Amino acid sequence: MTTFLAVIVFAVLIWVVPMAWQRLRRGYLRSRPLSARQEAILRSRLALYPELPIARQQELQQNVSLFLRDKEFVGCDGLEVTEDMRVVIAAHACLLLLERDNNCYPALRTILVYPDAYVAEETRHQGHVRSTHLSARAGEAHYRGPVVLSWDDLQQGLAHPEQGHNVAIHEFAHKLDEEDGHVDGRPPFERSADSKTWAPVMQEAFAQLRQRLHELHTMAQSVEREALVAPSTQSGSVLDTYGAQSPAEFFAVATEAYFIIPLAMEAAHPRLYREMQKFYRTDPAALLRGNRPGD
Repeated sequence: MTTFLAVIVFAVLIWVVPMAWQRLRRGYLRSRPLSARQEAILRSRLALYPELPIARQQELQQNVSLFLRDKEFVGCDGLEVTEDMRVVIAAHACLLLLERDNNCYPALRTILVYPDAYVAEETRHQGHVRSTHLSARAGEAHYRGPVVLSWDDLQQGLAHPEQGHNVAIHEFAHKLDEEDGHVDGRPPFERSADSKTWAPVMQEAFAQLRQRLHELHTMAQSVEREALVAPSTQSGSVLDTYGAQSPAEFFAVATEAYFIIPLAMEAAHPRLYREMQKFYRTDPAALLRGNRPGD
């Protein structure tokens, strides 16, 4: 019996001690202040930062501090990753974590940064037929693996926020989505009550976006290509039609709109906006209207 109890205690310690150590480590890294330069980059490069209450600014700084010390940034195709790049990427990744209990993307270790769009091999399966082809990409999030970003695409999104695109926010939304083991467009909620209406609202909005994409394709067959407006800028929705590919892509695209063009999204998709607010807690539209709870 004594031996059995010793084995049980040992097994519990093996499980508990690493978790406690990681919790202490995260707390310590969060407590490390950003340098003056890092804080200046954060203030100047994250559009929502000045609108955040002081407490939320401090929370963001703490998460950015942890992110910068916990993740490895690797430049690809000869790119030298600068401090500006590191802080800008960390800031947008951590924006998604505000007001939420989190471990700061615990399964993520590496961020690969390309100077611009890169070419990757894509594999598709149709029945028993497997095919591969090359495609140009602005970013991707590997399941339980690295996040890959094109710095030029991120820069373009920051320069033109009215377009509602931000590749960093898009890919880190995928990383949140995977935290329950499934990349399905339904991220894990802290409180189950907040997720009660998530599925029907998201399904309806996803179906509407797919219908819009179908209508655009139909239109393309009846008019000359030169007369078409790019699908992502068509009136009637602020959501990029790339989100019509799957529920997972829809969630990532909706997250971009939620944080980058929140007022437009709230006006065009009020029910969808409310569901996103239940998950992300932070209300960007309210912040831009000057409503800063907690100040």
